[in-house]
Amino acid sequence: MAQLQVTVVEGRNLKKKDFFSESDPFVQIYLDDKRQTQKTKVKSNTKNPYWNEIFVFNHLKGQNILHIDAYDKDLLFNDKIGSLKINLQDLYENKHIDNWYNLPSRFRVSSNGEIHLILDYQPLQL
Repeated sequence: MAQLQVTVVEGRNLKKKDFFSESDPFVQIYLDDKRQTQKTKVKSNTKNPYWNEIFVFNHLKGQNILHIDAYDKDLLFNDKIGSLKINLQDLYENKHIDNWYNLPSRFRVSSNGEIHLILDYQPLQL
């Protein structure tokens, strides 16, 4: 089975969701099966969190989309800061991508911040 390693490095200029304080951001990542969601730790009171957390997924053929959801942790309901979907086709060829990804606003007219990710792909060894 192939492996996908995702390093959630940091965020910058994440949109403020709390009225009286900065956000408490965390990131959820998953492939096509949302039941296998992994998430970073919550970073308190910041728009520029630094996580540097590594997640490993067993990667099956046909799982070509990596889902990234950034949230602001709240007591009752977490507020979504933004989401993005990364097509992994380029990663299959390059095996390594280190990039900042924009979190578009709801109507895609502005940005809700950026997430720095490092993606590494290890194909199935026969």
